[in-house]
Amino acid sequence: MKSHSTGKYIHIKKLCNHRNQLQMLAIDQRPPIFNLIKNKKKKYTFEDVVEFKKQISLNLSHLSTAILMDPVYSIPNLVTTSKSNGLIITLEDHAFAEKGRGRYSKNIKNWTVEKIKKIGGDAVKVLAWYRPDADKKSIQHQKKYIETIGKQCVKYDIPFLLELLVYPFHSEVGYSKDYVEQKQKKQNHVIESVKEFSKKKYNVDIFKLESPVDSSKLESDKFSKSTAAAFKKLSEATNNIPWVMLSSGMSKKSFLNCLKLAYKNGASGYLAGRTIWLDSFKDYPNYSKIKKNLKKEASSYVKKLNTLTKNKAHTLEDYLKNKLIQKKSIKFKNTYKGFE
Repeated sequence: MKSHSTGKYIHIKKLCNHRNQLQMLAIDQRPPIFNLIKNKKKKYTFEDVVEFKKQISLNLSHLSTAILMDPVYSIPNLVTTSKSNGLIITLEDHAFAEKGRGRYSKNIKNWTVEKIKKIGGDAVKVLAWYRPDADKKSIQHQKKYIETIGKQCVKYDIPFLLELLVYPFHSEVGYSKDYVEQKQKKQNHVIESVKEFSKKKYNVDIFKLESPVDSSKLESDKFSKSTAAAFKKLSEATNNIPWVMLSSGMSKKSFLNCLKLAYKNGASGYLAGRTIWLDSFKDYPNYSKIKKNLKKEASSYVKKLNTLTKNKAHTLEDYLKNKLIQKKSIKFKNTYKGFE
């Protein structure tokens, strides 16, 4: 990141609390919400999905420093419902191509980094499916896709938040097109993926990372040496790029323990969704009960996450000061090409 990235500095500050830590709420999910609604109503409508997300935003966003929205259902419908200071917008399409041993990401139709910047987004988030042992064509495509997004984020001076997820191949146990916790997840796949995209050419500003170990290993408050070591390796793989943890729908206790290990190893916060709010929708479509659940159980859990974050998470203060604040006085140069 360049030392004169004024836009990125301003936007990242908007994502943080007063201690420069990240307490962020995700409502950009699509298939997980589609599936929950279909399980109750056999099919979902556009309005069903918007209302589902609306209730999360209305009842939980005030507890978050930033909210992650998708541009299909959330934008523009839910912008006015958010009480968070920062706005992160998803760019990747949840529908991806899958060929052989590999997945191929793409943008949501008619959406670009420039468009996200124009409408007032504070960061561009991209989820990229990646495995270092995937087919060569898939690896090349994913690398090129992420590198292109990174360059666009530099061009428009907006932070690039990259979410990396490993995934099972068709032939493997636990195959799913949606992200679910994998008990057979290989630690080295997670860590090697982070190492690759921590290279400067990708211009990643913040990583959103999955646990390097299966969440069942995080249920106990006592961690094995191998589990603790895995988080240390994950931190080293980031090459000092700020990182936060995703929740992947793991149990509430597991995610709290996940954050404890992550914070001990330098993570600066969380960007979580299903673990926070999914249980509140057990009575769907009874929104009277859902609102009550969100205001009580879900809110209480977010407050626990926030207390832990404020007490233990790594602050971005030094990162912002050393990477983004000017070392000496300079004249501002308009380098924003492409805005017509």
